[in-house]
Amino acid sequence: MPGKGGDEAMNRMVPCVIAAILVLSPLVMADAALPGDLDGNGVIAREELASSILARLSSGTTAPGTPLTDLRDAAWIYVHWGGTARTVTDSSGKSLTLTRPLRRIIVMNSETLETMRSLGVTRERIAAVDKFIAQKPEFFPEYAGHPSVGSIWAPDYEKMLAMRPDALFLYASVSRAECDEIERRVTLSRPDLPVFRIDCYRPETYLDDAARLAEIFGAEEKGARLAGFYTDALKKVDAAASSSAPPEVYFETWNDFKTVARGSGYHDKVTMAGGANIFRDNPAEYPEIDPESILARKPGVVIKLAGSGKYVFGGYSGENSTRFAEVRDALIGRAGWSSTPAVRDGRVYVLHNAIVGGPQYLIGVTYMAKWFHPDGAEDLDPESLHRTYLQEFQGLDPGLARPDRFVFPAT
Repeated sequence: MPGKGGDEAMNRMVPCVIAAILVLSPLVMADAALPGDLDGNGVIAREELASSILARLSSGTTAPGTPLTDLRDAAWIYVHWGGTARTVTDSSGKSLTLTRPLRRIIVMNSETLETMRSLGVTRERIAAVDKFIAQKPEFFPEYAGHPSVGSIWAPDYEKMLAMRPDALFLYASVSRAECDEIERRVTLSRPDLPVFRIDCYRPETYLDDAARLAEIFGAEEKGARLAGFYTDALKKVDAAASSSAPPEVYFETWNDFKTVARGSGYHDKVTMAGGANIFRDNPAEYPEIDPESILARKPGVVIKLAGSGKYVFGGYSGENSTRFAEVRDALIGRAGWSSTPAVRDGRVYVLHNAIVGGPQYLIGVTYMAKWFHPDGAEDLDPESLHRTYLQEFQGLDPGLARPDRFVFPAT
């Protein structure tokens, strides 16, 4: 047994060696064993980790001993997971247990990748992405030219499996049939492969999904910071939304005369911002609307969604941003619209989907709350919110948040 001096030396040395192991060793795949659990009780104790480190140091780099990759994983688990395996329940309700940190993952939805970036998960851990992520160089510059494995609708299974990932991330509640089929086929070939079904696009579950990812990647501190950012922003939206009666809102998608109703995500965001969707009672989630019925319901605010279909402009590329004004002018010029309160009061807006879908929904919701409740919006600053999100959580140039790329009117 070492004496007091030996214990003190061990106390000083072990954290330093752990840090060196975490930094210097190469990336490896996870397997089913809990590395460093010498007695097999499911816990990597400090004494076990110290014993493995000392055995490795005494054996030399060429002699038999605990592999350096095992030491690195054991040290990571000890520091981030408290020395035990980590069981996470994904958005679908499925529980998966990890016995090693994930170092080669495939991500098939951009919302989850964006959230991972907010939590500090770097490109080095991402073995491959879907093709649409690779096609967004302005927002995902580090993934331009990164390996791609197709899309949810056309996955490249051969390439996916050849990359030997140690986890796959898919949607839980959108494109469910396609994601179910991907999970079925990859687990048929790799029964040991963890497949996480996590959405990261629904406001009502977003912070839960982010917390799940923080658990997986040992990023609870950054997860708490991200949750605080969202909570504080949404409290301000709630305060504005409760400051006056909700205006009657007509929300049109990028398809002309196609709107949203109860059950759709856009309806929920209009409601969250303190608006009353004029077609909330329609039985279809995304109904096609008779133009005359819009006039009959006399909307006080009109929002037109851009960013897809024939309205691809603006956003993070900033391309053809002048089209915002053209689209708004076309809305105002529709037959009979001059009689609506929205047009009479100048409350017709164009909103880019990049900041109302996915993790950035709170930015679009903040813009809408400011439009819906201008007299109660003194604490709402969507541009500043957008800039902070890009700079502090996404590591991007905050100048990308220029309002004229995302909303019109931009003031």
